[in-house]
Amino acid sequence: MAMLVVYLKRIFFLCTKLVLTGCANGVLESIRKVTYPPDFNYISSDNLTSTMQQFAWYTTLLDNSLQNTLPVPESQRLNAISTLRKMEKLSHELGEDNLSSNHSIVSFNIKRFRQNIINARDGLLIDPPNYYLAGSVSAYCLNCHALKRQPRS
Repeated sequence: MAMLVVYLKRIFFLCTKLVLTGCANGVLESIRKVTYPPDFNYISSDNLTSTMQQFAWYTTLLDNSLQNTLPVPESQRLNAISTLRKMEKLSHELGEDNLSSNHSIVSFNIKRFRQNIINARDGLLIDPPNYYLAGSVSAYCLNCHALKRQPRS
């Protein structure tokens, strides 16, 4: 009986080691491709956190480039357009339109968030430029993050 317990412990240890090794090598990602439907976008917590941190950085850059400068110099307008293009590209990492994901708030709001970014960029491209929407990008972040903080009843 004692030998059986020793063997079971060894097998458990070996299985645990294999699972952990497999996770480190992306085995779970391969499994997700088979187990989730094609119209499902799995977003890892690390990817979500990294993407949100990049959005925060770009939003800060955008806010800093547009504050307290009237009229806005052409170089700052071009920097703001570039930042908004990067934000639009980054938004695609969180999913395309009509894809569900394991982060329902992201899935529900990503299309609207991306469209707000596009509208802000387009406002800077017209002559004369409209800075209102570009100055409101940080408020778009609050649409999701305010929902996340609401207490559950």
